[in-house]
Parts: sequence; C-alpha cells; structure tokens
Amino acid sequence: MLTTLREVRARIRYLIDRAFAREFTGQLLLFFVLVVSVTLFGMTAIFFGLFSADNANIAGIHQDIDRGFWDSLWWSLNQVLPLRGFERMYHATGVVLAYAFFLSLMGLVVFSVLISLINNTMLGRIEALRRGETPVLERDHVLLLGWNNKVFSVLRQLARLEPGIKVVILAPREINYMQEELRVSGIQRERITIILRSGVPSNRNELERVAMDHASSIIILSTDADDSESIKSMVLLAAKDDWPGRVPALTSEIAHEQNYELAKIASRDRLQIVSSAKVISKVIVQTIRNPGLSAIYNELFSPEGNSIYVQQVPACNDLAIEDIAYLISNAIPIGITWEKQQDGAIRHAVALNPEPDYEVAADEQLVFIARGLPVNYRASETAFVSKLAREGGGHTSVPRRVLLIGWADMIHDILLELNAHALSGTEITILSTLTHAEASDRIRQREAVALPNLGLDFIEGDATRAAAYAGIELDSYQSIVVFADDRGDPGDVDTLTLRTLLRLSDLRKYDKLRAHTVVELVDEANRELIAGLDVDDVIISPAMVSAQLAQIARQNTLGPIYRELLSAGGVEISLRPAGDYVALDTDCGYNDLAYAAQRKLEIALGLRLFSNGGELVLNPPRDKTWCFGEQDQVIVLAQQLYQ
Repeated sequence: MLTTLREVRARIRYLIDRAFAREFTGQLLLFFVLVVSVTLFGMTAIFFGLFSADNANIAGIHQDIDRGFWDSLWWSLNQVLPLRGFERMYHATGVVLAYAFFLSLMGLVVFSVLISLINNTMLGRIEALRRGETPVLERDHVLLLGWNNKVFSVLRQLARLEPGIKVVILAPREINYMQEELRVSGIQRERITIILRSGVPSNRNELERVAMDHASSIIILSTDADDSESIKSMVLLAAKDDWPGRVPALTSEIAHEQNYELAKIASRDRLQIVSSAKVISKVIVQTIRNPGLSAIYNELFSPEGNSIYVQQVPACNDLAIEDIAYLISNAIPIGITWEKQQDGAIRHAVALNPEPDYEVAADEQLVFIARGLPVNYRASETAFVSKLAREGGGHTSVPRRVLLIGWADMIHDILLELNAHALSGTEITILSTLTHAEASDRIRQREAVALPNLGLDFIEGDATRAAAYAGIELDSYQSIVVFADDRGDPGDVDTLTLRTLLRLSDLRKYDKLRAHTVVELVDEANRELIAGLDVDDVIISPAMVSAQLAQIARQNTLGPIYRELLSAGGVEISLRPAGDYVALDTDCGYNDLAYAAQRKLEIALGLRLFSNGGELVLNPPRDKTWCFGEQDQVIVLAQQLYQ
C-alpha cells in the first residue's frame, strides 16, 4: 500500500514537472485539469447540506435551477474561479453564460499579466541593483577602482579624514560578496556612504556608469595583487582629456616593484603612484636600523595624532626655516612645496629637510607635522640659542647579522636597501619554504646591481616547526624580520605569522639577549594576538599603503612628499641617542632639541622616553621640559647616510 502511494506521488510529481517543462501549453493544460478536478470535488458539498434549509438564505448559494447538479456546479465553479462578472450572470441564457465566462476568465488573465509585469519589473530592478548594473548619479564622490585587502583601510581613512564622504566602488566582484566582506570588516560603523557596482575598472563604459567625470578623486587598487588591470586603468585615465570640469586627483597602487617603471610610463605623470613593495620595504629597512620607528609611521599615517599637512603661512615669507621652527607653536616645519610647470601641466615639487638658513618664498607652501590645521604663528624678535646643545654624534646602520623569515616579492628591494646601509660583511640569512637553489635564482633574476656588502645564506624550512631552526643560533642575530608570507593560503597569512612567532618565542625563552624583532601583519585586528611574543615593531602593511592612497586622494600635494620621505637616497626619519643632541640629566625643552638638530642639518620631530615605558612624543608641547637619560632618544628628520 505504501509503495503504491509513493508511486502515485512520484507519478503526479513527474506529470507536473513535464507540464511545466512544456511551458505555456503544458501549464494551460495543468490549469484546466486543476479547475475541473477541484470543481468536481467542490460539487460533493451537495451531499453535506449545500441546499439544506439552513443554507436557504445564503446569497452566495443559488437554488433556482434544480437544487442539484447545475446549481452545485455553479456554486463550486464560482468558489474555484472568483470571476465577479460571471457570478452575476446566474439564470442567463447559455450563449450569454459562455461569453460571460470567457470574458471574466480573460479579465482574470489580463489582471494576472499586469501583476506579473509589475512584479517582474520590480524584481528586475532589484536584481540589477544587486548586480550593480544601474548607473551612479553622484557628484564630488571618491571613486575606488579594484578590490583587495587594502580597501577596508582606505575606507576607514577616508571616513576619518572627511566624515560623511561618499565612496563608489567599481570592482570585478559580485555585489553580495563585497557587501558581506564590508559587513565582516565593520565598515558600517564608520561615517561613510558606500555605493557598490560590479564591473571591469579598465572599461570606459563601466567608468562612465560610475560617474567618473564627476568624481573628486579616483583611487586604483591592484585587484588580487595583479597590476595588469591597474595599469590598463591608468592608461585609460591618463589618456582622458575631456574632463568636463576640474580633473580629479588620480592615485594608483602598484603591488609589485618590477611593474613600477611600466606604471610610470602608463601614467604619463598624471597619476600619483604608490608602490606597495617600495613603501613597505623602505619602512622595514628603516625599522631594522631604527628600532621603534614603526610607531612613528603608524601615527603619521593615521588620521589620529600627528600627520603631515601642507599650508601657506604668509607671515613666514622671507623667513629662514631655522627661525620658523621657533615661531610655530603647534607644528614642526619639515620642508617646502611649490608648483612647477612640466610637460604643459602643473606639478608639485617638494624639498624636505632644507638647509636651516633657507628662506621661504611667497609662492611656496610649508610642509608640517601637526595634529591638524591651521598652525599657530607667534612673532618673536630674538633668535633662540640653546646652551645645552652638543656637537658630534653618529648615525644608524644595519646590524651585523639579520634573519629574514618567510618570502615576499619585495625581498629583493629590502636587500638592495640593506646593502646600501650595511657595513661590509653584514650577514643576511633567509629562512623560507624555498630551496636554496630556488631562492638564490629568484634573487639573481632581480639583481640589477651587486650586493657587495651582504653575505646571503638561504635555509629551506617551515618556520613554524622547531626543526627549521636546528642550524640557526637565534641569539647570534641582532635583528629578526617576519614577513607576511602569502605563498600558502592568502586568506590566512596572519595565522601563519602568529604560529611562527609562537615558535620563536618558545625557542628564545631562555636567551639572555633577544634580537630586535620586526613583524609584518596584514590585519590590524591581529595586533593584539601577538602581544607578549617579544615583538618590538609591528608593521600593518595594508594600513600603511592605504593611508597614503587615501591621504593623497584628498590632498594631492602629499604624493611627492611621501615619495621623498620613502625613497632611496632622500631623507629619513631616525631615532638617535638624546646624548648626541643635548646634555643629559638636565632639564631641556623642545627648542633645545630643535636648535641642536639644526646644527647637524637635521630637524627634531620629537622624542622617545625609555624611562617612561618607551613613550613616543611627536611634535612635543613647547611649554614642557624633560630630563633625558642615556637610553632616551630624539626623533629627527635627516639625510640618509650610506656606508
């Protein structure tokens, strides 16, 4: 019996499927079968008192024909098909009844088609919105092209730089995917409006769909660390000469340093290019040479605290940089910027750490480190002279032995920078999953110049396992760098880094001298996970790069300033012993530091107090004094000195 019922249900289901497979004909046939079947079932109500005395006064139950088959058929059919016009034709002639039935049924069909059209139109619009196919009608928005793990940091930076800002994202991703990623990142808590569109950023029609002509700035991200799409977008934007109004600020990220030169050609100097590899490699090398430097960069590239600003101060015209340092009470002048004509266009030029006696011209703007604008100018008739300043002092260099753990595309750039600063005979050990032959071949392929100051040693091994360190004496290294190695699972990079740090912490628990440790992370949220694992400097690489992209997009003049600050052979931020600048164990203020730094052709930016838990103070208050000890440091902007 149960088998028979299952067979019947299966047969009915099959017939229904076949009916729908035949589309209109099959579905119409199924409709009539259902109407007849249900109507016949409804007629059985005659056996249960349909025309009884109790129902004699019910208006919907007509009993004037035969109180039998025809009346029950009429009643049942009108319950199955609620045809208002046909229901009022009771007692009409047969031909009129046929007309009324047909017309009422067609009226129901017409109404159903109308409802279907409205429903399908609404569903189509909703689907179009979900797929990101509708055009954007915004103005003065930020247009973000591409998608990678930096997009969240860029959005946070923009929200904090300009609360309430509107950002349109055009990326080769499904809308649902982007919405979910943004939800998980917590972006909805920021004061920002995000409009998502799915499409190819290097397509002109797609760019017009997201109101490219009316954007205030455009930022290009390297989708999946692939620069090819970014370069195509750069070619498209650089060739565009029909902007209807002001040309938006154009900024692009390049993920791989080997593509930087090609990107420069593609940009035609019309886009500001931020090389991720160049930025991070430069910061890592500077941090190796200057333990504690990462905290300074984290503050400068963050919307909170001190950042880099540009402002014209008419009262400072014709004054020397060394005098201006004492006349500005809430900011530190670190350079100048001006506009110049180049290739028929206006470009921004910059000079950081100029000579102390350089006089600011009327057409030049000052570059400041400050907590915000405007800066406060106070007139003074006398020049400041410090009696605490000291002469002499050294400069930072690369430690004699450095251990690099993991592999990254920027490793060659790091070796070039290390070689420029290292003493001859500096040993660099690279521990990675690559074999000795693979690692050395990759270095050799990129080696445009020799590395005479470095001795390279390649060790193959899994840095999360103790066996990889069998031949390594960790206490013999002065510096250890752990890269965010994405050669495994790209979505789990920081987990691999955490496992490596746990292994290092266990292996070094009995070491009396622990190497200065630099760690690269890709997610700011994971910083707390590595607390207590003997990490001295943490570099959040996506946040650092995205901060530059966002800040340059909102203030175009910052592009050449960051390039100068993070380019080889330029100026650098450095931490030097306080005793090289002022007398120790004596109360001194910021002006004493500024005066001493000027004598060394440097600019004092702040101080680091080891006596107070390594407290970092950028742009110190001018009315406060400190008594420096031997371990305290002065933060300065100085010319890079190579060995």
